Amino acid sequence: MKKIIYSLVSFVLVSCSLGPIEAQVINNVSVVEFNKLMNSDEGIVLDVRTIGEVNEGHIEDATNIDFYASDFAEKLALIRKDVPIYVYCASGGRSSKTVTKMKDLGFKKVYNLLGGFGAWKSEGIKVVVTKGEILKKQKAMSVIEFSHIIESNDVVLVDFSTQWCVPCKKMKPVIEEIKKENKDVKIVFIDADANKELVRKFKVRGVPVFIVFKDGNEEFRHVGMIDKKELINKIKLE
Repeated sequence: MKKIIYSLVSFVLVSCSLGPIEAQVINNVSVVEFNKLMNSDEGIVLDVRTIGEVNEGHIEDATNIDFYASDFAEKLALIRKDVPIYVYCASGGRSSKTVTKMKDLGFKKVYNLLGGFGAWKSEGIKVVVTKGEILKKQKAMSVIEFSHIIESNDVVLVDFSTQWCVPCKKMKPVIEEIKKENKDVKIVFIDADANKELVRKFKVRGVPVFIVFKDGNEEFRHVGMIDKKELINKIKLE
C-alpha cells in the first residue's frame, strides 16, 4: 500500500513540474460562428482548395494550401500552432481531413467551417475574387552560406517566410522598408519551403519568423506579424 501511495505522489509531483497542459480546441462551426470568431480573434484563415477554386472566389486574407499538393503536410507544419486557425474547403470534406491532421500536429485551436465555401456564399457574406499567384521556385541557401552571412555582418535580420503565407506577404513591404532605411543592417529573406535544412537548424515553428543576429549570435526572435518600430529597436546596435 505504501508503495502505491508513493507512486501516486510521485506521479502528481512530476505532473505538476511539467506545468499545465493546454487543451486543444477542435470545433466544427456554422458560417455565422466561423465569421464571428475569425473577426474577433487573432488567427489565420486557411483555404485548402485548389488554386482554380480559389481564383473563383475566397474569404478575404485567406492563406491557400492545396490539400492535394504533394507537399501539403510540410506546408501545414509551417503554419503557426499558437493562434486560432479557421479552415475551409468547398463543402467541408477536405477541411475535415485537414483538421484531423492539424490535431495530430498539435495545433491549439482549429475551427472547421461546416458546409465550406458553398455555405459561406449562400449566407451572402463577403467574397473576394483575386487571381492566385503562381509560386516561383526559390533558390536554396546552404548552412555554410548562411553562417558566413551571420558571422561577417555586425547585425543581420533574417525573415523566414513562404510565398503562400498571407501574414508573410503583409510583412514583406515592412521588411523592405527597414532594408532601405537601415543600410548598416544585413537583411536576409529565407523561403522556408526551399530551405528545409535551415528551417530545421534554427527550429522554425511557423512563419513568418524574424530573427536578429548580432556579432554572430541570436539576440531576438519573433513569430508572426510585428510592429515596424519594435523590430527596428531590436536591430539597433547598443
